[in-house]
Amino acid sequence: MNSAAHETNCFVQTSAETIEQRAVSARYWQLRLRAPEIARRARPGQFVMLSVQPDALSSDAACDPLLPRPLALLDADPKAGSIELLYFVAGRGTALLQSHAARPGTRLRILGPLGNGFTVVDGAEVHVAVGGGSGVAPLVYFFRKASFGNAPRTVILAARTKEHLADRACVEVPGADLREATDDGSAGFRGNAVEALRALLDGPLKGKRTAVYAAGPEPMMDAAAKLSIERGLPCRVSLEARMACGVGVCRSCVVDAKTPHPATGLFRRTICQDGPVFDPCELKEG
Repeated sequence: MNSAAHETNCFVQTSAETIEQRAVSARYWQLRLRAPEIARRARPGQFVMLSVQPDALSSDAACDPLLPRPLALLDADPKAGSIELLYFVAGRGTALLQSHAARPGTRLRILGPLGNGFTVVDGAEVHVAVGGGSGVAPLVYFFRKASFGNAPRTVILAARTKEHLADRACVEVPGADLREATDDGSAGFRGNAVEALRALLDGPLKGKRTAVYAAGPEPMMDAAAKLSIERGLPCRVSLEARMACGVGVCRSCVVDAKTPHPATGLFRRTICQDGPVFDPCELKEG
């Protein structure tokens, strides 16, 4: 792709080209894009702001929706110059994305990679990822790419039913113990993600210093964080929020912190710039 990229710090604003889009469950889509500038800079846990090019829309839809959508990276291949995303259709913006990205060669507007991603917790004997919904994307990327030494890795992927779990080819993590959990018991553990985590901590991982990494629906992450803190275990969560800019300017994705920001002195953090990955012990509840 021969496109002009406007670079600011470590992210770029450019156009990406659809390589392939495919359904990976009854709800989720895996989108692979050619975006070499972003693939070269991407780190696990980061995200992009993505939208359909205005010239691809009809005149009455060119300004609807106005804002791009934040999507977490599922993978990045610097050599191939490609990135992968996992998303579901939640409204007008993602519906347009799903329909327009279906054809290979389609150009999309993209800004990224954005935010601060996951880092490996030092001193942990075991590392466990707890993912629900599209939150599985940053966790899969992290557990594929990061260096955990010889420490065992377990990935819990949760959904309401078997039909909502992404297929194994999309979320496979070589060398990790991949476990599924469904609310109705149609696949894997019968129960939600946090119940599956509790069973693991009370069973095979009892007494081990386990690092927990969580991403997905807010109630799930809150519960995973509380369980980890109760057990005295280190935890990292990847927060989600509606965003307008993705670079900390609009302040639409602010959360309250327990300590002042080192740069501003305010007890606030932006999910897009200071996160999306946080230690929940640093944030105020609620």
